[in-house]
Amino acid sequence: MEKPADSKQMLFDGEDGYDAVVVGSGYGGSVAACRLSMAGVKVYLVEKGKKWEAKDFPTDSFKIMSAVKMESQNLGVSFGPKDALFQVYEQNDSLAVAACGLGGGSLVNAGVMLPTPVRTRRNSKWPKEWERDWDSCEASAATMMRIQSVPIQFPIAKIMKEIDVGEVEEMVQDSMKLSMNFDLEESPSRLPKHQNLDICIACGNCLAGCPYNAKNSTDKNYLASAIQAYSL
Repeated sequence: MEKPADSKQMLFDGEDGYDAVVVGSGYGGSVAACRLSMAGVKVYLVEKGKKWEAKDFPTDSFKIMSAVKMESQNLGVSFGPKDALFQVYEQNDSLAVAACGLGGGSLVNAGVMLPTPVRTRRNSKWPKEWERDWDSCEASAATMMRIQSVPIQFPIAKIMKEIDVGEVEEMVQDSMKLSMNFDLEESPSRLPKHQNLDICIACGNCLAGCPYNAKNSTDKNYLASAIQAYSL
C-alpha cells in the first residue's frame, strides 16, 4: 500500500495498476481496504497523514497544541503542520475536527463498541437483508477489533456515568467494551505477528492517541490484515 512514484500512471497501467482506490484509512476506509484485499482485489489506499508510533502521540497540553492544524475560511487563515494529528476546519457557522494519520479516527478515540440498540434495528428504513447478517457482522467487527471488557477504573469513569441516560445508560453498564488491550495473560497470537499490543494503564489519553501502544486502532488490525492478504 505504499504510494508509487507515479501514481496516476500506475493506477491504470495494465498489470501494474490497481483494481480499486480507497480514500482514507479510518474505520470505513480500513474495512473497505481489508475486505477488498481479502477478496483478491488490488487496492490503492490514499491517506493524507503519516504512520503514528505510540511514542509520537502528544501527552500534555503543550504537545497537543503543537499537533493541531487550524484552517478557517471565515478568517482566511491556516496554521499548523500539514500532517498534524488533529485537523480543525471552520467554515461559516460550522466547525469540524478530523484525525490525520494511518488509522484515521481510530487513533483518537477509546474504541468504544456497543451492541446496536433493539429499537434502532427495528427501524423499517434498514434493508431487510441487514437483519439477517447483523449479528454476524457485529461479531466479526468485535473479533477484529479485539474488544475487551474494562477491568479497571478510568479517572473519567464517574463523569461518564453522570452523562449516561436512559437506554444508553443501561447498555453501557451491561455491555460497553473497548478495543484496548487489558489482558495481562492472553497470548497475542490472534494479532498479526508484528502488531502485538502492550497493556492499557488507564491513563485516559485515548483521545490524543495511545502513548502506551495499548489501543487496537485500525492500522493494527484491518489495515495489517489487508497488507497480509495482499502479500499472500
